[in-house]
Amino acid sequence: MKRKFIALFGGLLFTVMLSSCGGGGGKTADLANGETIYNKACIACHLKGVAGAAALDDTPRWEELAAKGMTTLVQHANSGYTGNYGVMPEKGTCMDCSEQDLYDAISFMFSKAGVEPKQ
Repeated sequence: MKRKFIALFGGLLFTVMLSSCGGGGGKTADLANGETIYNKACIACHLKGVAGAAALDDTPRWEELAAKGMTTLVQHANSGYTGNYGVMPEKGTCMDCSEQDLYDAISFMFSKAGVEPKQ
């Protein structure tokens, strides 16, 4: 009986620990909203790669960005960022976008590029 309890408790603990890893802290993307935000604010730079932005069809650049993780990318998009390729303006010029909107737009661009980001 004691062994069964330990095995059950250990399995439960493992499951809880596993489910708390990755996944963006439970954050999920609304790709329809992401597409709307992309078309509203992101498309000007990200469609063709203007001003050093990662173009949607530049898979190697999206893979490079994926390694940074969504948390970092949302922070960069929200606050602005100067990197090796150019400048990401604050909120990507979408001043009325929430962090969730930015998360959705970034997720949409990753999906279009065919790249899975690290959370």
